[in-house]
Amino acid sequence: MSPSVLLIGLGNMGRKYLKKFQELGLKPALCDINSELRKEFEEYTFYCSFGDIETTPDTVFVMVNPKHHPSIAKHFLQRGSYVFLEKPPALSYGEFADLVGEFGKENLGVSEIERYSYALRGFDLKDLSVEKIEIFRLNRGKGYINPLWDLAWHDLYLLLYLFGNIKILSAEREGEYLYTLKGEVKGGIPFTLKVAWSYTPVRREWILKTDKGEIVFDFLNERRIENGVITSERKGGDKLLEMVKDVLNRTYDGNSVERALTLLGELEKIAPARGSF
Repeated sequence: MSPSVLLIGLGNMGRKYLKKFQELGLKPALCDINSELRKEFEEYTFYCSFGDIETTPDTVFVMVNPKHHPSIAKHFLQRGSYVFLEKPPALSYGEFADLVGEFGKENLGVSEIERYSYALRGFDLKDLSVEKIEIFRLNRGKGYINPLWDLAWHDLYLLLYLFGNIKILSAEREGEYLYTLKGEVKGGIPFTLKVAWSYTPVRREWILKTDKGEIVFDFLNERRIENGVITSERKGGDKLLEMVKDVLNRTYDGNSVERALTLLGELEKIAPARGSF
């Protein structure tokens, strides 16, 4: 029997998730505040308010403005659903910490799609000394909050995933949508992260300076280049589908919740989501 799935939010990301469900042969119930979408999705069970949903879905995917994530998550967690939130999972550390404190992390996940990139596939830091990291995430589009919370989030959870800790030391606004973060990871390794909305050309890559040469994580083209040689590159499949499968199979990394808590705390120190930075 297929799991019952609810998808909340049919914007850009929501539609991408819906396509993956279709590829898997799943027909989720849909929820979006825009009632006009009923016509487009007339073949689906459709709701305009998550509060109107009487059944308890096995899995709820939430792709809306992050300010609504905690209330939606609480509604379904208390009913026993597994809830998967797009990033960021909240606009403050306190909101998300309260949610985790009440329900734990067993039935909760936060999107970390770049962990599935072939830029990282098979990469091991063992026997490698990293001297510094330069990161660029410069995108054409725009998000809900600001580039630090909507875009830099990807690179910050990857730093946590790879190095185990992170400390953001400063954030500088260099243009309307251009920012530079500076910080440190394990053992005091320095990193800089340039992030922007409405930017061309698009650039999404890391450059690691190591004792064994230069390593480039090319997230735009999903490949890794070590000293000029491509050592990992995606040839088939896609990272969103792989992540969705893990969520549905309950094999998704539960530590995404802990990483999200850490990042919310770090970002709040530098650039609160509800501030004017």
